[in-house]
Amino acid sequence: MSLTRRQFLTSLGGTGLFYAFRFTTEAGVRTGPIEPIPMDDITAECKAEFPDIDYRDWIAFGPDGNVSVFTGRTELGQGLKTVITAIITQGLEISQEKLTVVLGDTDQCPNDGVTSGSSSTRVVGWGFWLACEKIRNNLVELASLSLRIPAHELEFRKGGVGQKGEAGRLISAFELGRGQAVIMDVNLDARSMGKPYIDKKIPNVNAGEIVTGSLKFVGDLKMPGLLYAGWLVQPYHRKLTRLLSADMGAARALPGVKMVDIVHGRVAVVGERYSDVLKALALVNQTWSIPTRPKELPLEEARAGAQLIEVKEVQGDINAGLSASEIVFSETYTTQYVTHAQLETDTAVAQLEDGGDKVTVWVSSQHPHKAQELVAHYLYKPLSKVRVIAMPAGGAFGGRQGNPVNWEAAKLASLVKAPVKLVYSRKDQFQIKSLYKAACIIDVTTGISSEGKMLARKVDVYQDMGEGTKHTYDIPDVLVKAYRADWPVGAVSCRGTSFVQTCFATESHVDMVANRLGMDPFEFRCKNVHSSVFVDLINYCAEKIGYGRDQLDIDEGIGLALVNHGGAQLGAVAAKVAVDRDSGKVKVKQVVVAFDIGTVINRNTALVGIRGGIAWGIGYALSEEVKLNGHSPETEYFSQYQIPRFSDIPPIDIAFFNNFNLGSGPRGCGEMPVIPTIGAIANAVYNAIGIRFYSTPITPERVKEALGSS
Repeated sequence: MSLTRRQFLTSLGGTGLFYAFRFTTEAGVRTGPIEPIPMDDITAECKAEFPDIDYRDWIAFGPDGNVSVFTGRTELGQGLKTVITAIITQGLEISQEKLTVVLGDTDQCPNDGVTSGSSSTRVVGWGFWLACEKIRNNLVELASLSLRIPAHELEFRKGGVGQKGEAGRLISAFELGRGQAVIMDVNLDARSMGKPYIDKKIPNVNAGEIVTGSLKFVGDLKMPGLLYAGWLVQPYHRKLTRLLSADMGAARALPGVKMVDIVHGRVAVVGERYSDVLKALALVNQTWSIPTRPKELPLEEARAGAQLIEVKEVQGDINAGLSASEIVFSETYTTQYVTHAQLETDTAVAQLEDGGDKVTVWVSSQHPHKAQELVAHYLYKPLSKVRVIAMPAGGAFGGRQGNPVNWEAAKLASLVKAPVKLVYSRKDQFQIKSLYKAACIIDVTTGISSEGKMLARKVDVYQDMGEGTKHTYDIPDVLVKAYRADWPVGAVSCRGTSFVQTCFATESHVDMVANRLGMDPFEFRCKNVHSSVFVDLINYCAEKIGYGRDQLDIDEGIGLALVNHGGAQLGAVAAKVAVDRDSGKVKVKQVVVAFDIGTVINRNTALVGIRGGIAWGIGYALSEEVKLNGHSPETEYFSQYQIPRFSDIPPIDIAFFNNFNLGSGPRGCGEMPVIPTIGAIANAVYNAIGIRFYSTPITPERVKEALGSS
């Protein structure tokens, strides 16, 4: 990758010491050279020694001890800016006042890929910590050359370099490397650290703005001549139909309406006020092709029409393993469609500049450089003519990776030749976008010995990717297959990916296997886990939730579920529930979490993220569901989509473990809390009333029906 000098000179005020990094897990990667940059040539390029390597994150030292950090990752409410601030201020020994963090601006930041899952803290956060160590060493070397003092007599402190044991003047990084660029590779698997990281528990750097309401989101943006835009909601799922005709005459005649037209197969309206847009949309008469597929798709038909996507896991001989098992136990589980349910709906503002030659788009996005590509594609412009600025997002959870609202706003702005704000309503979010975590069918078969050892397991997942079965249990013979079913709504990225659905099924199944053998489900797991680390997690959860010790009330139960997320994030969640037989309502009374996730960079942000993930899990287990009639989503508003309220959230006990054999750095926990919570709640309900629910959500209606037929 070549970085033009113009790109970063703008941010550095025309000078500075510049470091570019690629975070890698490769061993033995060399450090690139120091390369002088001619300060009077703004077209000069900063080229790495290895031109095939993409250097994705930047740290720049300016005058007066100021440090700027540039990354293409974005702030989604997960506390990334806080994590980077904690890392850089400690790693370079500077105050927060001296640090500027620039996120997600395609004109200033490199393309660092999508902000998803736990990767921001695990890769970017820890990568910056290891990069700071390299920077400190590099600056000592530069000072040694400049001062002609042996490097071992110098030390880095408080953002500069001075002689050891002397309180004299420090030479700043800016003085040592002004006008130079240093190209580095940072090995994320590095075990040795010259300086151990200490969590100083700094508060969220955006806290003041969040509390006062001064933190600006895309919807808060205003500018001269700003118009508003909206789309007409299609009556059927967007993949199943097309627009045949639209009578737009009455809508075009409304005062304040600037445009009503068909854009990319849908009716779009642009007006002076958002109320003008809504009025115009209501006056459009439309006809659509009618889908021919049946409204309902029975499970057997879904299996019959499914196509094998991937064999996710194969180990040993599944047929031999099942044949050798003394007991073979099979069950089927299903999960519902759920949505990201961000509080901030998709919103973008687009403005043309230089007579329409350039366009700037403000958007809440997990991948601003992907948004830049989409805008360039739909406006037929080179990337250099498109700037995307990622604003703080009011939630993302996988739903803002390639959201179309960015290019849609830009396209409409180009048509009306004015700045445009496009705001999805909640109904738009459910029905126009219509992207959900997949509803799944999961068939699980387990072979067991009479002593309680799992010998073989076969899992077939229909509609999603079948992740989350590896390395939780020590099973010799395993076969996991993922299929794509013939359903209109396919799999999309959503917090926890397909670990969520698969873990619900497999962890529910583990309890039923233990029940079949007459074994305690906690002890059964300890007997079969892949790593002894899980035993510590299980024991912690059992102790804190009072399993086997405290007397449960009638219709109360305790359940447990485990997860191995990505091979390095191990977790156990225990839940205590109470079931009201009259109303059918399941009340979660307590949740205990034990996670082995390595170094915790900022405990405050980690705790907040985990509590939010537990709330997600409660919603998935008990209430959240997008209803479809086969042709279209029937769910339109949060009144029809029951996300947990504060009154639904129980006391949550969270403990962190760190097994250094899994890696010394942070291993992430952004998605993991959601995954085992659902299975833990389902197992607790079974423990409470003796009824197994094979489908989620476990709604009051389903509980009452099951109790009535039991």
